[in-house]
Amino acid sequence: MKLHHATALAVAAVGAAHLVLRERHHWQQNEIAVMRNQLDWLTHLTTHPEFAQIWAPKDMDVTEYIKLLHVNQQICALSLRHKLGLLRGRRLRFCADEVMKREYGLKYWEAYGSLREAESDGDGLAGDFTDVMHAAYTRATRNSSGTERP
Repeated sequence: MKLHHATALAVAAVGAAHLVLRERHHWQQNEIAVMRNQLDWLTHLTTHPEFAQIWAPKDMDVTEYIKLLHVNQQICALSLRHKLGLLRGRRLRFCADEVMKREYGLKYWEAYGSLREAESDGDGLAGDFTDVMHAAYTRATRNSSGTERP
């Protein structure tokens, strides 16, 4: 192969790698922007009970709903860290277990875990995250004999 052909191939490879990295960065920036909007909305609801009441289930007290929204904020933040590649493996399982050690972590997953699972359908990363959260929920709701807690 002639030198100018090898040089042209090297330049093309570097250009392609640059485009891939730029696209990944763009995707990450979009994920961050969308999550920022979600977290801002959750913050608004948790600080304005009159607006939270609009979204609360009819059979749920708004104060209870706001507590679940706080858990949702934490789970959303963990999900973003996971999507960006900053929280994986044992660290993700540890964080999921910590959320599910809390009374409202369990209540949140009981009420909205199936919704989060449906939302993650078709999104591999979101599905992986949801699977870890569900496994943490399952571990937390089992007692030492392996049966569900009442």
